Amino acid sequence: MRLPSLKLWIICALAVLASACGKNEDQVKTEIWLPDTKVVKLPMEEYATIPFNTTREEAKDKFTCTAYELSFSCKIKVDGKEEAIWLIYNEAGRLVLMKKELGYFNKDVADTIIERFTIKYGLDYTPSEGQESAFAAGIRKSKTYIFGGGQVAFQIGRSLNNRNELMLVYYFPEDVGTTFAKSVMN
Repeated sequence: MRLPSLKLWIICALAVLASACGKNEDQVKTEIWLPDTKVVKLPMEEYATIPFNTTREEAKDKFTCTAYELSFSCKIKVDGKEEAIWLIYNEAGRLVLMKKELGYFNKDVADTIIERFTIKYGLDYTPSEGQESAFAAGIRKSKTYIFGGGQVAFQIGRSLNNRNELMLVYYFPEDVGTTFAKSVMN
């Protein structure tokens, strides 16, 4: 009599596990960030309600960012959705970069971001064939697309262990973005 009840118990346990696994997959799915396509006046003076002239103290107080030496981690509400943004300061205390980390590379998401940024800011630069093949071969660590006169960059880069490709978006003050764009294009 124990054998049939054991079989029944195993079948029930497997059914519960299968049910839990299906629910877990739904919970693991995260919402993918995609930019809107509202055209923006250039040069940009802010991103996500954070002006490029924000001081470190303002970042901590006004935007409740967490400080880490020269960078700050911020959670900002944009159009009703929370965004995680990094603010990067130079040694003189000037905000030189806002960065969004978008996670692992997904070709469809990357293509959509490039398409939307092109509509929103205008495309200024795409990697050359040589840069693309050097990236694919692992010789280059990143490939970068430039928008909005250098104020916005979308970058696909290798992780520290070179096993994964990650997607990043950079927002720059106008002068810093121009310098960054020139360095990428050379």
